[in-house]
Amino acid sequence: MAEAPEPDAGAAEGAAARALEMPGWKVPEDVGPQPGSYEIRRYGPAKWVSTSVESMDWDSAIQTGFAKLSSYIEGKNEKEMKMKMTAPVTSYVQPGSGPFSLSMASLVPKRIKNNF
Repeated sequence: MAEAPEPDAGAAEGAAARALEMPGWKVPEDVGPQPGSYEIRRYGPAKWVSTSVESMDWDSAIQTGFAKLSSYIEGKNEKEMKMKMTAPVTSYVQPGSGPFSLSMASLVPKRIKNNF
């Protein structure tokens, strides 16, 4: 029996992941071994929507940021256009001593990216 090939880096795994549109990505060559809690990726050209949240509470910041992106994707945007959910949802925390300054972003699906 032939062995199944290993999935390529960036290939979606599982039925749920295959249903989501994902941008192409590569692991940067200058990055050493990756820890298990996160992965460093370089994405190719893509259009993203993003939002920013400030909060003293991490969980609240994540929930608020994701809710804002979800509302946008569900049609609460200037064109009142619904979009399919895409992956990944990225987050970036601005370093500092005050409240969390969190940016979250989601990929705009290819089928509508020229409409934004």
